[in-house]
Amino acid sequence: MKRIFRIKGSTAAERGGTAERGGSAWRSRAALAGVVAVCMTATALAITGAGADTAGMKFVQSGHLIYNSTLGTVFHVDGGTKNVDGQVQVPGLGAGAKAVQTDTQGFVLARGSITEFGKSDLQVADPRPAPSEEQPTALEAPGAAFAVYRKAGAISRLGAEPVTISVPGALGHPVVTAHGTLWVHRITSRELCQLPVDADRLSCPAEVGSGHAGALTVVEDRVVFVDTTARELRTLDADGFGRTVPIPGTRITPESLIAPYDVKGRIAIVEPARNELHLVDAALTGDRTPAAPVVQKLPAGKYSQVASSGTGVALIDESSNTLVTLDADGRKKAARPIPAPSKKGSGKAERPELFRGADKRLYVDNASGEHTMVVDDDGEVTGVEARDPREPGDGKRPPETPPTTPPSAKTSTPPSTPPSRKPTAPLRTGEPERTGGPEGENRPVRPRRTPPPETNNPPKTVKPRPTTTPKPKPSPKPSPKPKPKPVKATPAGAPTGLTARAADGAVTLSWRQPNLNGGRLVHYRVTRGGSSVTTTGRSYTWSGLTNETAYTFQVRAVTRGSDGKAMNGAAATVTATPKGLGRLRIAYGEKTTKYEDSHCPEGTQDDCAFVQVAASGLEPNTTYLFRAFASGWGEIHDGGYEVETDDDGNVSKKMFHNAAVGQRIYVTATGPGGPYRSNAVTWPSG
Repeated sequence: MKRIFRIKGSTAAERGGTAERGGSAWRSRAALAGVVAVCMTATALAITGAGADTAGMKFVQSGHLIYNSTLGTVFHVDGGTKNVDGQVQVPGLGAGAKAVQTDTQGFVLARGSITEFGKSDLQVADPRPAPSEEQPTALEAPGAAFAVYRKAGAISRLGAEPVTISVPGALGHPVVTAHGTLWVHRITSRELCQLPVDADRLSCPAEVGSGHAGALTVVEDRVVFVDTTARELRTLDADGFGRTVPIPGTRITPESLIAPYDVKGRIAIVEPARNELHLVDAALTGDRTPAAPVVQKLPAGKYSQVASSGTGVALIDESSNTLVTLDADGRKKAARPIPAPSKKGSGKAERPELFRGADKRLYVDNASGEHTMVVDDDGEVTGVEARDPREPGDGKRPPETPPTTPPSAKTSTPPSTPPSRKPTAPLRTGEPERTGGPEGENRPVRPRRTPPPETNNPPKTVKPRPTTTPKPKPSPKPSPKPKPKPVKATPAGAPTGLTARAADGAVTLSWRQPNLNGGRLVHYRVTRGGSSVTTTGRSYTWSGLTNETAYTFQVRAVTRGSDGKAMNGAAATVTATPKGLGRLRIAYGEKTTKYEDSHCPEGTQDDCAFVQVAASGLEPNTTYLFRAFASGWGEIHDGGYEVETDDDGNVSKKMFHNAAVGQRIYVTATGPGGPYRSNAVTWPSG
């Protein structure tokens, strides 16, 4: 199945500036000029002369852009030399803003705005609105860069062929190929979609099965979907799914972290609950059987991100704010703390992110953008401070240059003039002083305290008094701008286009942003009966519902005016009835003291009990694979149980010895019409 998503409107005017082809919406230039500082590195830039004009310098195409929110400046870091070799001022953006580049342009991605600058002229354009207030996922590819707003379901392609596309529902982690084609997983509709580098719309050639979890990755520049529910890899192209490769002998779960790019033909998968790394052979060439996965135990931590440079793996441990690097076989190479912002509280709401540049190097910027960490192919880590390399701070002060003001500028204080320095112009004391002869010849005594009469013509070196003090430069525009006067905002209107998509035990709601009536969006509140949740995206899936039961949902925007007052907007209402092909429920079962093939460690016999599983509406007389998961431990029983349904498609069975006290337990059933996911139960103490 292939679906096409077109940009709203058939003309550029209807689509808006973000969907304009050719980039005309990007070409208005502000009067801000880039200020460039060049590190004199012959291998990177060829600039001659102590006072060389750098206004036309170009950033090297490799390397990394980082936005230092403390200095309001974008810096370019050469990934090879680890030097800062260029900069441009883009003031006024907050912590967490990201910078990406194409071969000719740079872009700063802040919450709610995108700012472009040219890499040849360093002219900074006026910021334009972003499709969402969230901080996007940034990607780079040859000839293009991308900002993907995952919660809002929006994509901005930046560069020579700019376009902005919005679709209902949230997006999974995106990937981009070496040819510049972006792929995304639409979570709500389960579609896998592509945006080729020259296209202005998404096409969706494949769809993930209902209840399946997973993520996209790129292996040897081929797109692969890692299905963590079915434990298999599926190749993907413009025609849909291709080869399917099973993942044997692994304990991956729907909570597993998938590296967006391969490491020497293998996919790096992190199982956070077990602190394990699995390197899975993709086996994309020929019909060979994949090699057994390599499993490495990771140091204890809370791993939230994983990335690959192609020859190594990098992870971020949130518990210690540490960057951990591994070689291609998963062996530890380095562990380095990620520098904290210099200003306490700066970037507190932001987190460091692993970023793979178009040069295939990995970079980690700290929350304020004051530091970046470059990961080399061998896993070694180099820290780089994002600042002008000519400024003091690292002990490498640049050599001083001769002053441009002539010594005569200081003739107003003769006693401070060194004896060997001769005045370049006479001083007036009633008689001209002759200075043309040798020292002491024809030179009358000069009174020291008599000021020169104003009626005499002053010497040239004294007359232009302003030359003794540099002419003051025009004051820059104040930054930040004065706070605006409080705006009288009113509650937002009702969200438009509210739709409900029913699934097995769940309903997914999608909507469009309403008129905010002068307010700033804080979040959306979704209400069902007496329960409510909040989200900043424009979709939400309410799970744990009973099939064949009608539910009414309300969605409203919560906004805040510049006076700080929070307001609840008008509500949009929709009713939906979950209708699943099958139903899967679990409960706390009877206690057991049997430990054969059990997940109850010694000493936990008081808490050990079965998981009672009940399924209905499945295919009759058909085998399904049942697997159980704990929120802290991961899969409870490796491999699960294969159980055959009865003549009516039902299963009622006690399975899975369990003692995961305080953890959330759920069960999945994989087979025809599935997979299905059960309700979650918090395991009680015995």
